[in-house]
Amino acid sequence: MAWQLTMLGRYPTITSQLMSATEQTQYAQSRPDLVDRNGRMLASDIRVYWLYADPGRIINADEVFEKLSRVLSRGDLIGLRGKLTSKRRFEWIKRGLTPRQAQAIHSLGLPGLTLIDEPQRAYPVGRIAAHVLGHTNVDNKGIAGIERYIDGHSEIAVAPTQKGERPKITLSLDLRVQHALHEELSAAMRRYHAKAASGVVLDVRNGEVFALAGLPDYDPNNREESLIKGRHNRLYADSYELGSVFKSYAVALSLELGNVELQDEIDVLTPIRIGGYTLEDRHAKKRFMTVEEVFIHSSNTGAARLALEAGGGKLRGFFNALGLLEPMQTELGLTARALIPDPWREVNTMTASYGHGISVSPFAFATAVASMINGGTLIEPTFLPVARDAPQSKGSRVVSQETSAKLRHLFWMTARHGTGRNADAHDYRIGGKTGTAYKPKPGGYSKEVITSFVAGFPMDDPRYLVLIVIDEPQPEKKGGRNEAGHNAAPTTGRLIRRIAPMLGIAPSQKIDENRQASY
Repeated sequence: MAWQLTMLGRYPTITSQLMSATEQTQYAQSRPDLVDRNGRMLASDIRVYWLYADPGRIINADEVFEKLSRVLSRGDLIGLRGKLTSKRRFEWIKRGLTPRQAQAIHSLGLPGLTLIDEPQRAYPVGRIAAHVLGHTNVDNKGIAGIERYIDGHSEIAVAPTQKGERPKITLSLDLRVQHALHEELSAAMRRYHAKAASGVVLDVRNGEVFALAGLPDYDPNNREESLIKGRHNRLYADSYELGSVFKSYAVALSLELGNVELQDEIDVLTPIRIGGYTLEDRHAKKRFMTVEEVFIHSSNTGAARLALEAGGGKLRGFFNALGLLEPMQTELGLTARALIPDPWREVNTMTASYGHGISVSPFAFATAVASMINGGTLIEPTFLPVARDAPQSKGSRVVSQETSAKLRHLFWMTARHGTGRNADAHDYRIGGKTGTAYKPKPGGYSKEVITSFVAGFPMDDPRYLVLIVIDEPQPEKKGGRNEAGHNAAPTTGRLIRRIAPMLGIAPSQKIDENRQASY
């Protein structure tokens, strides 16, 4: 790469021949633009200026220091005198000068100083897509997110077709959906006084991720913010106990094995005792519940009985087939590793059925649910567009089409009549499942919860899946409740009402419940 050098002053300045090999590799590299699926700009290079000095050619270090102090910030002046009087022939003075600062330094006409015109990454959407895009370092090399991925996969950049255009990479993100997700997560943080909130929107047929965001986040234009504790991609890089959303797996496995049908009755009245552990169901009425009711009303005892009948080996094998137990690979790298009991005992089968005692990446969880409601075929999530003529899914079958249809019915009924009814986006035919899990602490569980709602729409023929996770939400009003049905579910509903029209999903005032119930 040819570097553009601007000469300053009346004296010749040093050239790259005077720099060591290490110093020469510090120059920034040019990068392709990143755009969303509709061509909207997400990241691009801008030109900035770097200033370096050859102390051997500086005539009066005090004069140079005094004049530079009029242009540079106070922080930039720390250690500057030492650099100007150094015995080295090359000293960086300032990287990332603005054009105005560069022009002011150029006008000073000081020998021994050189300006270099270099590319630097800029993110016009700011923090909205930070956890997907990632960021670059001072040398414009990708060190997180998609930026890191493309450094090792230059072949995915599309060459410019016209003079003056830059190479570009198109992502699967839809900036409109990404913005809506980020905004709804921000609103949820405020509304429920939460510690954190995350979400993802993906295509259940081909695995394309349309949006992924989490708060707190950072502005990649200010990459130092990424170092602040808690600003990482929690949805992708952390594992959580997610609670009752895991009942989707226990029920799906039991249906797949042929152990039950939806109208079979389950004993939720009798407590389950394993060793020193007793499970009683606070949702229990004065009768048994059907499998459908166990799911809709989120019965722990009912889910546990189904899992215990299936057996721990088969439940764990089902988790593994869905991709939950090993880190998942995408363009963002590996997801967090699942935390599972070892050895796996009978009591673990019981607790895992309702999402306790097992921690997984929420992103991997969302992918697994998408694979169960799309007809039963495992998808491979991606942040790059999938060719339109490519097969909708190349993965293995995880459940039969019949089981997938039954699960869609259960999701629909839960959002219509059960714990997810506060999602209230029925015009877009959503179905979903709530999850509320107490957060573990040394020696047991705390009183704080992490809540989630996973939803598909339109549920009669699912195309998209949304997962919202809220960390330590508080009741919206005094005396209110903090379960998922009162925060994650309504947040998901608000988001779907915003993004469904963007995604070409038309509202339907008349819902055919018989169609939903057919499987």
